[in-house]
Amino acid sequence: MKMADLIHANYKNLVVLSRLGIPLGFGEKTVEEVCKRYSVNVTLLLLICNLLLDNDMDPTDEQVEQCPVEQVVHYLQQSHRHYLQVALPNIQILLDRLVTACSETHGKALNRFFNEYRQEVESHLAHEDETVFPYVMQLCSETKKGKFTIRQYKDHHANIETKLTDLKNIIIKYIPYDNTDYLRDELLIQLFNFEDDLNRHTLIEEKLLVPSVLRLEKSIL
Repeated sequence: MKMADLIHANYKNLVVLSRLGIPLGFGEKTVEEVCKRYSVNVTLLLLICNLLLDNDMDPTDEQVEQCPVEQVVHYLQQSHRHYLQVALPNIQILLDRLVTACSETHGKALNRFFNEYRQEVESHLAHEDETVFPYVMQLCSETKKGKFTIRQYKDHHANIETKLTDLKNIIIKYIPYDNTDYLRDELLIQLFNFEDDLNRHTLIEEKLLVPSVLRLEKSIL
């Protein structure tokens, strides 16, 4: 399969390429040729692309074993970077415009729910960046486990969707009709896209990262 066809099959695969460090401009090269050029594991790339299409897909043990843990972590780290530097700031810009255009009461409610949600997301990502990912990379390079285990992370993997659902419901159900419909539509689309991206991100953590690290931990006595 040509890499360009992979994007035509599902445009959301663009973010997969970006987060794995594969730039556009690969001409007629196949997926395998492009992955080889940029030292990206082809099984990992295709598994992530398939998870974007089917969240019920379960990778086999053999497929998980073929995915370098370091590349899984790199993908997740780049996803975090996108959320913090691109997605959330863009949502904030649209929200500020909507707040300016609507009543003070609704504006305060929108700000409160979004600020609470943003803080929850940032805290969740910080825990992974500062504790989980360093632990995984340490496992890859050393032969001794620390006190933290990936099962602790799996058992306490927080659900950060509730406040986002509340925010969407305020926008959908309670902001009165006026001349801000285009703003609301644009903001809601961004929120739904962000939610979908986060859900796929969680799937990658649970179906690729956790099994890989459990195997690593088991191999270290």
